[in-house]
Amino acid sequence: MPQLDDPEFPPARHALLVHGPARIVEWTDPLTDAREATDVVGACFEHDTDRVLLDEAVLPPAFFALRTRFAGEFLEKLQTYRLRAAVVVSPAADHGERFAEYLREARQGRYCRFLDSREEALAWLARE
Repeated sequence: MPQLDDPEFPPARHALLVHGPARIVEWTDPLTDAREATDVVGACFEHDTDRVLLDEAVLPPAFFALRTRFAGEFLEKLQTYRLRAAVVVSPAADHGERFAEYLREARQGRYCRFLDSREEALAWLARE
């Protein structure tokens, strides 16, 4: 039986949710680099799904600073693989005016949508 701190069996960085007919990968580990999008893509392939849920708690400050291009690079990789990503961002959160402008547009995206609550995000991801 592997030990919890065994490097050969690292802790899971995601969870699989079943919401209605949809299988959804929820990313639970803090992201630090836009290149980790490939890990998210891999988790979706592992669970044979094209849907991913991200909460602002796992996103680094660089995601919200558009000048870093973190958000653009990360989300572009998910879209390249035709993943539907729901990003939960509290309406009370203040990530700056430029990100607020971006949010106004991104709330209506086809492959990536920013939503106010986990419930809204799961409902959107569960739609065909």
